[in-house]
Amino acid sequence: MKGYVSTNVVCLMCFPIFWRTGCAIDTWHQNVSTLAVNYYQARHAKSVTVVSCWKADERYEFFRLITKAGLMVDFVEPKHETIVTLQPNRVSQGGLLIDASCGTEMSEFWQMDHSLNQLLVGNLHWLIVENRIPMEKVTTSERELIDELPLPMELLYNERFRTLEALPSTSVVLAFPNAAGSWELRELFKPYRKAVLSMENIASNYMPTVAGYGALGQQLKIRGNNAGRRRNLQGFSMPCGTATTSPEYFKGFDDRNDVHDLFTKANFPFIKELMYDLNFTLNMVQVDKVGYKHNGTFSGVMGKFQNRTIELGCLGTLMRTERLEVVDFMIVTLIIKSSIIFRQPPLSIVANIFELPFSVGVWACCFGLMAIYWIAMVVIRYLTKGEKFTPIESLVYIFGTMCQRGYDVVPHFNGTRLLMFSLQLTSFFIITSYSASIVALLQSPSRAIVSVGDLVRSPLKAGVMDTSYGRVYYQETQDPDVQDLYRRKIKPHGERAFMEPTEGIGRVKQEMYAFEAEVNAAYKVIKETFAPEEVCKLQELEAIKLPPFGIPIVKGSKYRELIRQRLMWQREVGIIRRFNIIWIHQKPQCENRNAGYSSVGLVEMRYLYFFLAVGFLIALVTLLVERSWWQEVTQKLKSRTAIIKRENLKLKI
Repeated sequence: MKGYVSTNVVCLMCFPIFWRTGCAIDTWHQNVSTLAVNYYQARHAKSVTVVSCWKADERYEFFRLITKAGLMVDFVEPKHETIVTLQPNRVSQGGLLIDASCGTEMSEFWQMDHSLNQLLVGNLHWLIVENRIPMEKVTTSERELIDELPLPMELLYNERFRTLEALPSTSVVLAFPNAAGSWELRELFKPYRKAVLSMENIASNYMPTVAGYGALGQQLKIRGNNAGRRRNLQGFSMPCGTATTSPEYFKGFDDRNDVHDLFTKANFPFIKELMYDLNFTLNMVQVDKVGYKHNGTFSGVMGKFQNRTIELGCLGTLMRTERLEVVDFMIVTLIIKSSIIFRQPPLSIVANIFELPFSVGVWACCFGLMAIYWIAMVVIRYLTKGEKFTPIESLVYIFGTMCQRGYDVVPHFNGTRLLMFSLQLTSFFIITSYSASIVALLQSPSRAIVSVGDLVRSPLKAGVMDTSYGRVYYQETQDPDVQDLYRRKIKPHGERAFMEPTEGIGRVKQEMYAFEAEVNAAYKVIKETFAPEEVCKLQELEAIKLPPFGIPIVKGSKYRELIRQRLMWQREVGIIRRFNIIWIHQKPQCENRNAGYSSVGLVEMRYLYFFLAVGFLIALVTLLVERSWWQEVTQKLKSRTAIIKRENLKLKI
């Protein structure tokens, strides 16, 4: 368009005119202008483009009327170089008025089917105005005045719209005068591209007036409310594409036992509802993948959309930005969450449970208590000078008492006995509290993994469900933690890291393993293989966030708005929710968190073994030192004894 190329256009088409006897062109032009203004106001158009060969005064008159009504207007010639520049605005309503009374100048216009198809969009209302009465309404006396009978209206427009895509979502109206001097308005559409053009009456005796758009708007509203006939595609064989990425598991679109290709199976019921609702059949093309873009070319189903061999997708696909180059997504029909499922490692794996029962302050108090008792026993020994406990023996007794070990030496004084009794009683309560905490900690899971970064640094291995998008999204992610997870725990294992859900969830159950999978597939396997108490131990992390799934249709399809409206209706009445509940497995509930127990293994006792080994080495070293020291002392005693004997012998001599 010249002045506002982006505005929407309502098309008022006037075709070769057979003048009615006694009809003046000025009167006809005035009626056409008033009718067009009424129609565009009823359609709430914002702008109009006129393709005509009107004279300056005729253009001025139309400009005056249309601008007075608050609409913008532009005039172009019915030539190829001007028509190809018209681009409809897909946001607001608009108009395109074409005067076909230009005679042979309009013949070129009807040959520009590609450019006209660009203008056949839902918010672009076409109004076609004829300046002749249909031959079926011409009287016998009037026919005698016409040298050559024109084609019947239906045949004429079927021929002109033979290559035009006036599909149900478009708005095309034909207006022509009748014998009474009023106008008849008929809407034109085809259920599919090669179908016969349908012509249905909107108004029979409409008289255009300056302020008469209200009555026309009411008639158009009534017609819109009864638009069910436009939803009848008359058995059209819709080219449709679908993908089966795991054909070895595929047993039909109704098989709910198989968790593969959920995006295909869970969305196919919506397509079946559309078939019954819109009365069309499927000409299905099945491939082995949905398809991604490589070097400017799409593969799989997206490749079929790119070369326009299919119209509709009989599946749901991830709504990726790159796919908007070849398809339009109508509504979101399915949301699938992909999570990393794992068991938190036992607390004994990630921490020394033998130091966890007491805080640092309690441990310090225990050692302080032992020091106080030891000092007290040493002081009593030196004050009484009758106790047999040496400082070393007192220390050994205190350590033994704190570890619930007895001692065979009986104290002599009652003060010492009371001191030892209070120590034993205190150690009893300390050991009881410690033992109870140890039992609870041995059965407790840890909270060591709360993020993907924690998982990367943990001893758990990792795997991914074998899906078409798993490799793509792990390689495209911008999250540094997820990148580290892929680089350190997934990529080194190659194809072995991608596995079926049954294998991955089985390893989660048996090993220290984290498995990323569609929650629908994972939940199904968990319900079948996990005990209720085992379900409570499972944790989830979200590594990659999948976009929603939507049903695609080829870019710029004339069926887009019609199918989108019917899918929205399915959502409103609950059909989409119902099938989502049927196809998507819900998360297993933790019914008894305290049921079951965990056996204590070698891993849990590893710190005790380490302490035992350290104690054994210290005892061995101490023994060797004592033995060496005793041998040295014995040797010195023997040497001293020998010297004394020799000196005594010399004295006797």
